[in-house]
Amino acid sequence: MPELLPLLLVLVGGALTVPGFRGLLDIGEALQRGELHRLSAPRHWVATRALFGFVAAVPVFLTTASLGFGALGASLATGALGFAVAPLFLASLGRRAEQSLLDELAVHLDLIALAVEAGSSLTSAINACAERAPDGPLRRAWARAVRDIHAGAEVQDVLRELEQRVALRPLSLAVLALRSAERAGVDAGAVLRERARQAAAARFARAERLARAAPLKLWATLMLCIAPCTLLVLAFPVAQLLALVFD
Repeated sequence: MPELLPLLLVLVGGALTVPGFRGLLDIGEALQRGELHRLSAPRHWVATRALFGFVAAVPVFLTTASLGFGALGASLATGALGFAVAPLFLASLGRRAEQSLLDELAVHLDLIALAVEAGSSLTSAINACAERAPDGPLRRAWARAVRDIHAGAEVQDVLRELEQRVALRPLSLAVLALRSAERAGVDAGAVLRERARQAAAARFARAERLARAAPLKLWATLMLCIAPCTLLVLAFPVAQLLALVFD
């Protein structure tokens, strides 16, 4: 193996480290703040994908270094595969973050509806939600909305920006219903309460689906893992017994 190849790998890794980690930090910040719209096109995403492929390729290169140029081909193939599957991992992270936000949404809407029904303004209700809701990405999104309101922005504009940042359909429908209720003079607390009830029903339906799918997953685990291991454990005494019989 030529001595320039390890040096080339070090140079490539050094060039990808800074922008790649910046992309990872941007993705982590988006997940922490619940800003799902940033996951569609993260900053430095190409460099992050390349870093992902590089991290996957280095162990392959070190393991197959004795193969000469074959090690380079194997590591390049692994790096290309890592570069190609990185969007799948990002999409999986986005789905889990979206589901976490959906699970939190019912509680947050209930808190805002309770504050509005108690006589608080919408701004005070959002502030109470940001202060008292369980910690999570959605609470941090409400906290940012409160800071924007205190900075002088209109509540409706802040809610519209929140809707665009979070990019969650149930939240978008709740904000739209809230704006329509204010224009029509309808009680905002009742509207929020109904949206919270729908979010809770959707969360319960998802829990039911997962509960129904659990036995199938356990059955697949039983057939693919436990049953073959049981046969392997029983094979040795059966083989001894057969040897004694035929002896």
